Amino acid sequence: MKRTKYYIAGTLVATGLLAVLCTAPAQAADTGLAPEVVSSTFEENGEECASVTINGEEVISYRGETATGDAEDKAESLAESLEEILDDEKDSIEALMPAKEGSMAVIKNCGKTILKFEPPATSQNPEEAGKLAIKTSLQVINALRMASGTTKLPDTISSFAEASLSGRLANIEGADGFSGRASWYGPNFHGRKTSNGERYDQEGMTAAHRTLPFGTKLLVTNRSTGKSCVVKVNDRGPYHDNRVIDLSKGAARQLNMVSSGVATVDVFVLQ
Repeated sequence: MKRTKYYIAGTLVATGLLAVLCTAPAQAADTGLAPEVVSSTFEENGEECASVTINGEEVISYRGETATGDAEDKAESLAESLEEILDDEKDSIEALMPAKEGSMAVIKNCGKTILKFEPPATSQNPEEAGKLAIKTSLQVINALRMASGTTKLPDTISSFAEASLSGRLANIEGADGFSGRASWYGPNFHGRKTSNGERYDQEGMTAAHRTLPFGTKLLVTNRSTGKSCVVKVNDRGPYHDNRVIDLSKGAARQLNMVSSGVATVDVFVLQ
């Protein structure tokens, strides 16, 4: 029989009733309950398997036993960690970024590692193993985003993550994002009207861009520090040819670039 464990709003509940698993996600969606993280263990072709789902959608699955533990242990550990992120990091899910450490998948929040876990598949080739780790991290982040009511990130953000970890500029331009030099502006503009008519708040999380529509949300990562934040476009600029975005002082502080004044950043368009 399939063994299932539920992780809901910090509470662990164990059950063997598969029927409950089938109905709970719809119930959670209808009543606005907290996202439901489920760890399930089962046997397939004589091999122990385990999966993790959020609101009924499979996030990841493991098979058999490895040097780091069996499928059940890995799935249960990951499920507990994801429940903690949905509970403790719920206000910053939008800022989560995929990364890797060796062949391990990593999730970062503002440059800080908040979760490291083993992908279900890896490779002997270090470069390929790294790509698989980032892909798995993005897969899990998108499951968290969907559970919190946020749209998925497209696969192209993996290229940003790979470039950032290798010290290269991401080779992506256009609708998905861009890379380049960022600056910030503050006291001399505080309280003035921005290009969209709002009052500029230097401590807010906003940005000036030459062409992106007002209200566009951007995930900005400082290449040097790994720090990231989410900003909203509400102004036009920058007016220096070698800069791609102008940030508020509040955003620059989160990116740890106030003292430097400028930084190389990767910018990803969220919506």
